[in-house]
Amino acid sequence: MLKRALLAAVAVLALGVDASAETLDEAMAGALAVNPSIAAARARVDAVREQLPQARAEALPSVSAGASATSSETRVDGVPNQGRSENWNLTTSASQTLYAGGRITALQSAARARIAAAEADYGSTEQSLLLQVTQAYAAVIEARAIIEARVRTTQNIDELRAFASARAEAGVATRTDVAQADSRLAQARTQLIQAEGSLAAAVETYRRLVGAMPADLTPPPMAPGLPASLDEALERAARSSPVLLAARASEEAAAHSVDVAAAAGRPRVALEASAGASDALSGSGRQTDQDSVGLRVSVPVFSGGAVRSRTRESRAQQAAASLDRAAAESQVRESVTTAWTGLTTARAAAISAAAQVDAAEVAYRGVRLEQELGLRTATDALNQENDLLTARLSFAAAARELVVAERRLLAATGELRSGAVPATP
Repeated sequence: MLKRALLAAVAVLALGVDASAETLDEAMAGALAVNPSIAAARARVDAVREQLPQARAEALPSVSAGASATSSETRVDGVPNQGRSENWNLTTSASQTLYAGGRITALQSAARARIAAAEADYGSTEQSLLLQVTQAYAAVIEARAIIEARVRTTQNIDELRAFASARAEAGVATRTDVAQADSRLAQARTQLIQAEGSLAAAVETYRRLVGAMPADLTPPPMAPGLPASLDEALERAARSSPVLLAARASEEAAAHSVDVAAAAGRPRVALEASAGASDALSGSGRQTDQDSVGLRVSVPVFSGGAVRSRTRESRAQQAAASLDRAAAESQVRESVTTAWTGLTTARAAAISAAAQVDAAEVAYRGVRLEQELGLRTATDALNQENDLLTARLSFAAAARELVVAERRLLAATGELRSGAVPATP
């Protein structure tokens, strides 16, 4: 019953919409494609992903080569060519780390955790952008509905003024009725101009987010996949919220950073090899070759306390990351609970506002009929028309809030998606 009532409420706004009108999914897809904020977030993810190959590189061999050619001349008492030599030299060296105190493994684990955190941060940016697009989309629809309501109000008051003027000329009403209608009409026109200004602002916000001007916007249907209860919403947020995922990944990265810092105080073992050759440039046939292979072991003995200090620093950062994760859990719970309450309120408000519009339209038609029969005054008709306007504005606001509240709950659980594109950084 509730679902049918909500669909009926939202369907009121959908009347007269062209089949080729723009949808919310299309607006979201457009924003994800062109919005600079989401593009910057993707670039940051790409940058963080490079930390993993950098960490892996420390486990791979390091090879270098060099070449040189020299010419030297000896002078004795200013006389040249007393001794001249021209030589070339080639060297090649390679090194392979065999043991680094756990540094390489910790670096790779920390890099993976940072990548997970960056991808979760991208998810947060995406959720925020999609919710902003939803708000802008619904705001444009509301602003257009407000203009339509105020245009109808202006037309109604103009009709009431003409009726009052005709009665005054017939001598069955006073000029006061005409003056009241004139005042209300001027007020309605002023408010219509203000509503057009509000629409222009809403359109500009939409353009900034989506990258294009809004066309005929289709009122969105009920959001699919909404949680059936607050407990389900909290459970889904614990699994999917990018805020929580980022906090957990950052905590894991901080833990691996402690191992990286501690590894600096442990021995390192590396296999090293080098080869070289040298000879005179003239090719004397006396080429000299040198080859060597060895195992290098380095053990930190004293570093002035730097290693221990960096380790303590990393442990403090790990403790801070744990506290940040706990704070994120509280924040997500608050956001989900608030969003659930807001959705419950928005559903009730949408149903109530739809009923208010129906009742106000019936009442206005009744008062107009009674006015024509002389049972109601011009003031009664003007007041009832104002009640009708208030009902229409309330319904436009309630419909907007319902659309946003549904997507706000999905964003709080980390599940707000555009149906037109995959949600991957």
